Amino acid sequence: MAKKKRRADGRMEIKRKMPDGKFRHFLGRTAAECEKKYRDALVDFNTQKERSLLFEKIAADWQDDYQTRIKSGTWKSYESNYRRCLEAFSGRQMKEITPGMVDNFGQKMKQDGLAESTIKNARSVLSLIFRFWCLRDNEVYNPVSVVQAPKGAPKKERLPPTLEQIALVKAHPEGFGLCAWLFMYTGCRLGEAIALQWQDVDFEAGRISVTKSASWRGGGVRISTPKTKNSVRKVPLLAPLREMLEPLQGAPSDYILSGGPEPLTDGQYHHRWLQYCKALGMVEISESGERYRQKRRARDSKGTRPLKELPPVLRPAVTAHQFRHEMASAMYEAKVGELEAQKILGHSDIATTRKIYTHIRERQISNAAEKLNAFYSSHAEGLHKVGK
Repeated sequence: MAKKKRRADGRMEIKRKMPDGKFRHFLGRTAAECEKKYRDALVDFNTQKERSLLFEKIAADWQDDYQTRIKSGTWKSYESNYRRCLEAFSGRQMKEITPGMVDNFGQKMKQDGLAESTIKNARSVLSLIFRFWCLRDNEVYNPVSVVQAPKGAPKKERLPPTLEQIALVKAHPEGFGLCAWLFMYTGCRLGEAIALQWQDVDFEAGRISVTKSASWRGGGVRISTPKTKNSVRKVPLLAPLREMLEPLQGAPSDYILSGGPEPLTDGQYHHRWLQYCKALGMVEISESGERYRQKRRARDSKGTRPLKELPPVLRPAVTAHQFRHEMASAMYEAKVGELEAQKILGHSDIATTRKIYTHIRERQISNAAEKLNAFYSSHAEGLHKVGK
């Protein structure tokens, strides 16, 4: 039985073992008061334990752990789906989340029109959070593992820029057109282009050194080494890009795209690209932006006043980064070998380069088929008119 004793100051003291195996001392004027404090401490302990098992707490612990094991820029690809998981399951304990809830999570994303790849990635994040909890707390429950992804979600493929878009950007290198030109004529990735400084451009040797990459987090920019060894490389300074860069040359430490000593932030980059696309008419209505705006306006107005019409939320019809594909297409058409293309594009695996080349080949065959069908159709119409 737990010990009770009266202290020199006249108060009673009891010693009790808590559920975590540790002993605590409780003081009071009477033994009954000490016992009440012990029972209150048990309730508080169990409440804290329940809170520690809430999904958002486990998810935050997973995020802290996971981010120590990946490059800062990699987290950006997880962030939106991490927020989707928090929105769906916050306030619930881990063991309360059933396979049915996980299935509803996937079905709701499908109803919202999200692509198959987005749904799979969100489920993957959810599964990673449960796996982290199982390994850390010696649990065995992961409801994601017994639920299949919903079928029939749209497959979203990021297509390369159209010939019209490429021609338009090539005709308008001014302003932030420089951004697309860097992708078109270097094959750099987004983070690599953001991190390029004038000191990386060797006009005499005709080379551009790709040795660092930028990542965005919390409104700031972090410059680090690229993810893989093959990403560190020298790419040729092609004539069209050289002609554009030479008059713009700044201080060696200035960043090419920002035009100053600091690299572009996430907001600056997307704002400048959107304004450039608006000027060229390369924009479309953002369905996700419209949904978010309507939800926010309905919440803010609380249904007490009618919502007035606003101009549609626009987004670029093509991202600047998609023009990296044009570099691959140019190398394919110029009959640059796969190994050379792999080095210029910075792929760690030759299979990635071959996949891109195969995609280009298939696209060219499809274009050829469309042209041939159009030719035969017009030819048949001509013969029909002659026959009449």
